[in-house]
Amino acid sequence: MAIEQAGRSRESTKRGKTEAAIKAAARRVLARDGYHNAKISDIAEEAGKAIGSFYQYFRNKEELLLALAEEFRIAVQDNIGAPSGIELDPFDNLRAVVRAFWRAYREHGAVAVAVFQAAMVNESFADMWRQIRAQGIRIASLRIRLAQRRGYCQGVDPEVASSVLCSMVEFSCYNWVVANGDLELLNRNIDDSELVETLTKMVVGAIRWREDTGH
Repeated sequence: MAIEQAGRSRESTKRGKTEAAIKAAARRVLARDGYHNAKISDIAEEAGKAIGSFYQYFRNKEELLLALAEEFRIAVQDNIGAPSGIELDPFDNLRAVVRAFWRAYREHGAVAVAVFQAAMVNESFADMWRQIRAQGIRIASLRIRLAQRRGYCQGVDPEVASSVLCSMVEFSCYNWVVANGDLELLNRNIDDSELVETLTKMVVGAIRWREDTGH
């Protein structure tokens, strides 16, 4: 019995390592080739595995991407999904949220872009993208409501404002982390700390305002 259990444990560990290797290889191939151009054969080769090994874990490329997308969603949820109490400073908390999302995007950015691309033609991925968006909007709207209780950003709908802020954060992360486009336009190197600090200041500034009462 003990020998059988040890054998199953080794097999489970081996399977886990192989699956992790395929997922890691898929992230690299997605970053390099994009979702539509990524091939299963390229993923298997990048992982150092026979193509048959891929099909032991995933039926197709779509199933693999759904698994990777779920890991991204969980990474976002685990890092920034905890509710904030009313006693906490909503601006400090929002800064932490933006930094946490940046870190998740730094690790899973190629997957996020692939899900967005696939969402245009596949309803399963469209639903996954909506889940990720809805999660971000809920998180941001809570911080906006906390700010409104302190007299800031009165007169804006928290959900609408959250959608706008999430769009800014998502595209900024895509542009800086994945596309790297504006860094070439600016013609200089900018490290992550400056990029994240700028983004957090812009996000916080978008809600840290009060109406001019004329007094």
